[in-house]
Amino acid sequence: MSELLDDSGAGKDTVIERRRTYVWKERMEMLNNQLLGTNMNCFHFGSQSEGTTIPGLQSDVDFLTSYNNDNIMTVVEDWKAGMRNYLMLHGDSTDPQQYLLQVFTVDTPEPETNLYYDVFVLNDSGQVLLNAGRHKQDIEHQFTVIGEATKHGPSVTWVRDWNIVHAHHANLFLKYNTGSTDVEVVPGRLLSYLKLPV
Repeated sequence: MSELLDDSGAGKDTVIERRRTYVWKERMEMLNNQLLGTNMNCFHFGSQSEGTTIPGLQSDVDFLTSYNNDNIMTVVEDWKAGMRNYLMLHGDSTDPQQYLLQVFTVDTPEPETNLYYDVFVLNDSGQVLLNAGRHKQDIEHQFTVIGEATKHGPSVTWVRDWNIVHAHHANLFLKYNTGSTDVEVVPGRLLSYLKLPV
């Protein structure tokens, strides 16, 4: 890759400057969110922010938003008052590293029983879950005033040549078995939306 970058005229200095530029953009976005009272973090990732793309590749910008108003729990004892609380559950049909998010009430540490929000679904066990597909549709609908949204995998974007992934911040340790080895996920990781049944 470095030979290709050197051949294109984008050497080490260009890569470093590109990375500095995207770190600066992240800082400006976080300051903007603080001024607006939005409790979220933003991160650039991928070839554009890493400085590993060259003209002509038509590389898009990858952007991750992390909502900090939500509490992702591994056990009910992690419940926090005044926040949206979601309990991580393993389903029979989910991959080892993926979780279903069961909705809990805001005022008591009890599972939600009402489908008061369009992004919630009821599973066969009667649990109210956050549905990733419906949440992406909700995000798409919220921004119809800006323009038509485009969806690619977990990304919902209304900005041309950008992939914007909406995620929940999970400040926890996870350990799961991949079949051949145990894998640990460190605290502060971002939990992207999962594909749940409609």
